[in-house]
Amino acid sequence: MVSKEELKSALHAAFDAVVPDGETYTKVYASDMKQRNYVVYRSTTVYNYAVGFRPGSTELVIVPVEENDGRVTPGTPVTISDANRGAVKKRDLQGRFHVSTAEGEKFRLVVIPSVPKITAGFYQLPVDQRDEYEAFQKVKELICA
Repeated sequence: MVSKEELKSALHAAFDAVVPDGETYTKVYASDMKQRNYVVYRSTTVYNYAVGFRPGSTELVIVPVEENDGRVTPGTPVTISDANRGAVKKRDLQGRFHVSTAEGEKFRLVVIPSVPKITAGFYQLPVDQRDEYEAFQKVKELICA
């Protein structure tokens, strides 16, 4: 298993690979988990994201990512700015930050300062991001103002 630092570096590299000037963004790992209960079984879908922002700005760049044995593969980035931002919700009952685009793309993001390795068993990727978490909270406040 890869270390937290290696995984964090892989997330940052994946973001930088698909976002122009990606290295100029502060990045956090975010996740979302959707569960559907059926009569016989429960289905769980996990979404992982690398979210980039610049402190003091209200622009977010959200990159869906997939991780397999420490290798992170980026998806297509979505930029959310003042010009295309739709509905925003600071916190729902599960503590998720909701943000959407005017075009209808919706994201529910859980960003925590440190994801312990034991929680990785519950689908989140283990990373430490205390400083980035604090910076993200300030940007979230600006977006929700």
